[in-house]
Amino acid sequence: MRLGILAAVIAVVALLLPATVAAQYVIPYSVIGSGGGEMTGANNIVMGTVGQAAIGVVSGPSNINQIGFWYRPGWILTGIEDESDLLPANHWLGQNHPNPFNPVTTIQFGLPEPARVTMKLYDAAGREVRTLVDERMEAGYHRTVVEASGLSSGVYFCRMVSGSFVDTRKMVLLK
Repeated sequence: MRLGILAAVIAVVALLLPATVAAQYVIPYSVIGSGGGEMTGANNIVMGTVGQAAIGVVSGPSNINQIGFWYRPGWILTGIEDESDLLPANHWLGQNHPNPFNPVTTIQFGLPEPARVTMKLYDAAGREVRTLVDERMEAGYHRTVVEASGLSSGVYFCRMVSGSFVDTRKMVLLK
């Protein structure tokens, strides 16, 4: 009789454990790629990037770092978290890419909440050349394409204003 109860308890634990475990084994997408970062958990701290090459194997009582991919003994990776629906923590204006450019470049920016965004292009003398964005936008990650045909080679400045946030990036047009 006791053996039957023990077998039933083991079966229940075996069924419940993977459901609990699965929720803990999703790696945030932001740690995968060419950037660096830090992730912490109950029993580990990982500094670096998932997927980068590592030399050798480093292990401890509750974690293993092997060939650039960290995991805990007994874990099964069940997925990679999709961060496309996450919002930026702060307003930000990225550097245009490519820079220098001819004649098209892209500027990325982020809004933590819906806001009016004004983005203007200025020449080196501080004269406004054109308005790139002037509208109310939803929270999230955005990009605008700057098409600079008709402008002469030189240094330009992109200035973004959104509420109390103001930032400027230097851009170089080479023809």
